[in-house]
Amino acid sequence: MNSTALHSSIRTAGRIAAALALAFTSACGGGESADGHSTPAANVPGKGSPAHGAKGSKGAAVAKAPSRGPEHAVYSLYDNRLAAHEQRGGGLLVNGGTAGFAKYLRLRFKGPEWKLTQTIDGERGATLAGRTGRLSVPLTAAQAKGEVHVRLHVHNGAARRLGLRVNGAKKSEVTVQLQAGWATADATVPAGAFHAGDNEMLFFTSKGAPMSIGWMQVGGTPSDDPDPTFHDDGAKALVLPQGGGLSYYVMVPKKGLVSADLSDPACKVAVRAEADGGVKVEGQLVGAGSAVDLSALAGMPARLSLTGDGCPRATATNAALVVPGAAPTMTRKPDKPKYVILWIMDALRADRVHPFNPKARPETPVFEKLAKSSSMFMLNYVQGNESKASHASIWTSLYPINHHYYLNQKRVKVDSEEIDALMKKAGFYTSGISGNGFIIPRHGFGNSWDNFHNHIHEPGGLTAADIMNRALESVKGKTDPWFLYIGTIDTHVSWRAKEPWFSKYDPAPYSGRFKTVASGPDVGKIVGGRIKVDQRDIERIRALYDSNVSYQDDQLGKLLDQLKARGIADQTMIIVTGDHGDEQFEMGPRRVGHGISLRETLVHTPLVIHYPPLFPAGLVRTGSEAIDIVPTIADALGLPVDPAWQGQSLIPIANGIGTGYPDMAMSSQYEEAHTTRIGDWKYEYGRHGAELWDLAKEPAQKTDVAAKDPIAYQMMSDAFWLLRTWNADWKKSKWGTAANVTPAFAAAVDK
Repeated sequence: MNSTALHSSIRTAGRIAAALALAFTSACGGGESADGHSTPAANVPGKGSPAHGAKGSKGAAVAKAPSRGPEHAVYSLYDNRLAAHEQRGGGLLVNGGTAGFAKYLRLRFKGPEWKLTQTIDGERGATLAGRTGRLSVPLTAAQAKGEVHVRLHVHNGAARRLGLRVNGAKKSEVTVQLQAGWATADATVPAGAFHAGDNEMLFFTSKGAPMSIGWMQVGGTPSDDPDPTFHDDGAKALVLPQGGGLSYYVMVPKKGLVSADLSDPACKVAVRAEADGGVKVEGQLVGAGSAVDLSALAGMPARLSLTGDGCPRATATNAALVVPGAAPTMTRKPDKPKYVILWIMDALRADRVHPFNPKARPETPVFEKLAKSSSMFMLNYVQGNESKASHASIWTSLYPINHHYYLNQKRVKVDSEEIDALMKKAGFYTSGISGNGFIIPRHGFGNSWDNFHNHIHEPGGLTAADIMNRALESVKGKTDPWFLYIGTIDTHVSWRAKEPWFSKYDPAPYSGRFKTVASGPDVGKIVGGRIKVDQRDIERIRALYDSNVSYQDDQLGKLLDQLKARGIADQTMIIVTGDHGDEQFEMGPRRVGHGISLRETLVHTPLVIHYPPLFPAGLVRTGSEAIDIVPTIADALGLPVDPAWQGQSLIPIANGIGTGYPDMAMSSQYEEAHTTRIGDWKYEYGRHGAELWDLAKEPAQKTDVAAKDPIAYQMMSDAFWLLRTWNADWKKSKWGTAANVTPAFAAAVDK
């Protein structure tokens, strides 16, 4: 099987069909060099799809590299073509005619400034929605050096002037005269206006019909190529012109290689990969199945450039990042869970639970024991930073942009099958017991419950023991399938001391305000500045929170004991997660609670799924999201996917299917700010612009490294803006994640 077909198998069969099928098929390919060592600045022999001795376009034999052994594609360069940056004549070519234009956008809060994939007088382009519009373009040091020539192929309804300002500097401003209709205009931007990395270009025009951009070249030698095409959809191939090509910002996998097949013996592809800090790899692709070893950049964000050489246009099929070994497979066991429990521990931070952070102070022995027989999703994001938005995303498998349940919204907007309706359709008795006041049916949280009790609105205690005991009582003696939702709030304010843990975590004498409780009103006053806290108060409040982490862990243990006592432990699928976390003064003496930022302390929550027949024990180190929970339950029960769901089943991912390249996770703050994470890199965009953090080096997330790590920044930015542009329509089961899309993505949006 060739690498493109294999990539499709991994991403589509592995993520869509595999989510419902009873078994996964395996496939074979090529692998690493015989000695297993990196070979920078050289091509690596390998296995390609054309037969040995096949003829090229000029009748000459096409060289075929020797086999490297089994390998499989983890990132198709063709499928991800909308993420690629086109390069021509040494400059950046911004193609307004494709949906890939989206990665240069910065959505303003009053709506998009550009309309994509428009057809104007027979040509494709991106059209300004008004009189001004911004683009954000990444340039290399060479492209930004000195005076920079900008060539624009634009359309205007009438002759007029176009202004361009770079990076907000008035001295950079230039003006060009535009003709009516399609025409090419040139501008020279003064030296120093552009810089290496991300650059804002602000366009402004006079009144009249909107301006459209067909293409724009920034830097390099100007070209008038009327057809800047870099892919052949019929052949599913990249098309790389002489001296030009494509640049991708990617995460290089462990033992990763870039591989492709070239059918013309005269054509070559120069490969250059570089990471922040100066690590570089160079090589060349020639013939069928050759590869360039990128393992020197393993685990790093890299700018991967493919440049055509030796012929006018090099056509590369099966272009992909590949890794050694056959693609992971899974034999689906027929065992379906008879009982399903979803326990949401309100405001539980991932970094307070030992399997997710070995340095965490709270004792969580049950979580640790559970980790030995469960799938632990280490990079799980909730889709909101407070209860309403995040619970609604769990219930509906929709991003907040679609369910609208946040701030002053009164009810979940339901366009998909909710979790209780799903379980009822499957023949389950449905029971829900919650201590969160927002999570009630009249707010949109289901109308298919056989039993629902909210301990805020109806009688009942608010400890985890009160809620869990009532939940278990509601299904006592029932032998038919049942679904149980448990919503505890001990780690949510108000924080009340739980022993014996509290005395362990803060044994020192304390005479302040927060002896055994930090109430919700008090926390609100701290945030508002009406109560001032010192370091001793902060230590006390943190101990209160941590004691509740350990208390909920203890109650989880009691639940597991009850399932064993009832003889149903092996038949029960258990999902444990949080709806959001809480800040605990990491950013200052008034920063406590939730809903106020998109920091890891708020959006990174534990996700544990226990059901060994489908979920092997292990740490899953790729992005997952709260919207994945409902599709996962449906998959476990063999139920069809609701076409409105935006999440995907985590069963294939837990079994290693399609995990060779990291998935992206996203969270939203009331749709006014968004954050994404790929591996240990985190990007955020809000009213104050964009920021980047390297969480591996600084988990505290205090130092913005966007300027220091421009390649990592661009990798995150490209994926983020593809997702933001199509956030309302994104279906992970069809399109993958924006960091690594399936073939269906470009087919759907690049019309």
